[in-house]
Amino acid sequence: MTTLAIDIGGTKLAAALIGADGQIRDRRELPTPASQTPEALRDALSALVSPLQAHAQRVAIASTGIIRDGSLLALNPHNLGGLLHFPLVKTLEQLTDLPTIAINDAQAAAWAEYQALEGDVTEMVVYHRSTGVGGGVVSGGKLLTGPGGLAGHIGHTLADPHGPVCGCGRTGLRGSDCFWSRHCGGSAG
Repeated sequence: MTTLAIDIGGTKLAAALIGADGQIRDRRELPTPASQTPEALRDALSALVSPLQAHAQRVAIASTGIIRDGSLLALNPHNLGGLLHFPLVKTLEQLTDLPTIAINDAQAAAWAEYQALEGDVTEMVVYHRSTGVGGGVVSGGKLLTGPGGLAGHIGHTLADPHGPVCGCGRTGLRGSDCFWSRHCGGSAG
């Protein structure tokens, strides 16, 4: 079965056809729309998947932000901001007419790394730094997503109560660009 895998990030959108053997058959990439509106994201996703969808039997999405009940909650205005409650799964099902699932990108990375492990590992944490900061937790051999999709979402955990204001409006969060500059000698992204 061929999967249309989609990665939605703060700077780029990527899609690939993945064969049953795990090999990439085709790949496309577009910049994330500068206009952070639902219409702009829908149009960009349509352009991204239209050349690939006829060759797939299902769609799997890994996206920045919180994924709750198939919807994208992009709280940080610098990272797909303005897309609060964007119906991600429903949109891709309408665009492709294929069964679709979605998960946070850092949670997806944690699950992929866990699947690649050999041995008796049942507990694992992945720390993910890209345009933003995230994480994923595997416990008891299962990926934890938690109520509301927040499990492992460490980018929005308190790092410094007197730290800089994050793009989402909260103070001192680990995912803040200013936090990275001040504490790690670089900027997020």
